[in-house]
Amino acid sequence: MVDAEKAERTTIALADPMVSGITRLSATDTVRARIALAIELGLMVAGEQLPSDQNVAAALGVSEITVRRALKNLADEGVLVRKRGRNGGSFVTDSRASTAVSSTTAYLADAADVHRLIDERVLVECALVHHAALNITDAQLAQLDAYVAEAGAAQNWTEYHVADELFHCGVAAASGLVWALPAYSRALRGLDRYFLPYPVAYRHGVNLEHAGLVSALREHDPIAAVDIIRRHVLALHDSMFGGLSAR
Repeated sequence: MVDAEKAERTTIALADPMVSGITRLSATDTVRARIALAIELGLMVAGEQLPSDQNVAAALGVSEITVRRALKNLADEGVLVRKRGRNGGSFVTDSRASTAVSSTTAYLADAADVHRLIDERVLVECALVHHAALNITDAQLAQLDAYVAEAGAAQNWTEYHVADELFHCGVAAASGLVWALPAYSRALRGLDRYFLPYPVAYRHGVNLEHAGLVSALREHDPIAAVDIIRRHVLALHDSMFGGLSAR
């Protein structure tokens, strides 16, 4: 696929999320909190390089200016180091420094909202997957296979996030339940506001569940498909923020 087509698809996939709307935090502080918390939880380790500012902005649904401000602030606080030149970029310094970023406290305070959104997503997505198993076409299955392959080939968390959203939205569209898509979109986009940069190796493991779901859809087996997606989404209760306590 040519770069222009990929860019267009990325734009469509990431146009809706309003990820700067975390209660109590500005857009810049939201980015700071998400990156600092990922480091604090060990999702990114000392010496690890972040993706480019452009890729971080695309994955988190904010402007590059917002990302640059957030990363500069994190560098000033000793969480990151910003290097210039051919081998430059943003690098994690010490995970202990991230605990000093006060905005993570306000970010974590939304834990109850996160769990509610996960439960809402389970309810809606199980219904969508049930109907997708009954109605999905060969062309739609081929497109889902392509998304699974793209996620499996992702080199960083930003690339994976794009393929992941395209996959889930593709499954939802295959249901034929057009009236239910807005409710699903609200739950999905709501959770996007709390997306953290998990290591791509972890995401590749999750992607195996996507492949299993496609197999169940190909067999037009709604029981198996719903069981897979139910477990897949409920796992977010434990994996979001590395395991949130408030439920």
